Amino acid sequence: MATRPSRKVAPVDFGIASFVQGDQAESGDLSVAHCTPEYALIAAIDGIGHGKSAAHAARIAANVLETNPGDSLATIIQKCHEALRTTRGVVLSLAIVDFRSNTLTWLGVGNVQGVLIRSAGGERAALDALLLRPGVVGSQLPNLQTATLLFSPGDTLAFATDGIGSDFSNDLFPYESPQRSADRILSKHCKGNDDALIFVARFTRDPQ
Repeated sequence: MATRPSRKVAPVDFGIASFVQGDQAESGDLSVAHCTPEYALIAAIDGIGHGKSAAHAARIAANVLETNPGDSLATIIQKCHEALRTTRGVVLSLAIVDFRSNTLTWLGVGNVQGVLIRSAGGERAALDALLLRPGVVGSQLPNLQTATLLFSPGDTLAFATDGIGSDFSNDLFPYESPQRSADRILSKHCKGNDDALIFVARFTRDPQ
């Protein structure tokens, strides 16, 4: 189950949709959103494998993120790495959003895709894609290099685990509500042979 963000605290609105593969009771794909009026920590986590072991690893990573939201992304990843050494590990992508400077700093380890859709481009909006670095948090970390982007109100950040098809960003539109986008992308792009999660965040002018 995705971690539902708190409401009415930050200028960002969310949409989350997920799929559990087969007859598994728990998903290995989780999302995290920790929000204040000044910043947000947003992440999508994919536990390696399926079932209880994947869900266990994902929950450990989510707990590290939720209890260390003020740390740098590299520090958070390192803490996750240490906490996950006795598990199969996870792949994840995460971002720190600073609403005071309108900057987004993001980092990806593994294959959780991340995109930032620009609202100014209309229906064919410009897209920035997160550079993913191969590795597994808890097993083998790559060089942890972050990238920082400027964003504007109306821009949309989305993270998708590998149970979602790689062309999902073709169906992200700046005029559509985040939850509607997430539901439609899951319906259209879910592969069906793995846990899947799509997390859509729209930056607004007022707290949501």
